[in-house]
Amino acid sequence: MKTCFVCHEARPLEDFHRDAAREDGRRSTCKPCRALSSRWEKLEARYSLSREEFYKLLDEQDGRCAICLTHLPKGTAVVDHCHETGVVRGLLCTPCNLGLGHFKDGREPFLFDQARAYVTK
Repeated sequence: MKTCFVCHEARPLEDFHRDAAREDGRRSTCKPCRALSSRWEKLEARYSLSREEFYKLLDEQDGRCAICLTHLPKGTAVVDHCHETGVVRGLLCTPCNLGLGHFKDGREPFLFDQARAYVTK
């Protein structure tokens, strides 16, 4: 067992990446904390969205997907943004984000109308 430097939880050694330079052969940060850290760095770089802004947006959406309103479990929210301007629109669940992507980011609104007409036949 080893205690993570970030979350301070005692975890099995398998929960830590290998690091030959360390005395115990494992990194000091557990895999889940390391993944979260990497995620925040990506959000900042891609969308200029800080951790605080992300959680504010999640709070404004009441912890729900901006489209289907389902609850977004921790770590599952996807940042939706305009591919032309880069402006963040909101947080989505993965199915809604993928679905929106199939509609070419809304650049062709007639696709939404076509899909609506199709499913209401």
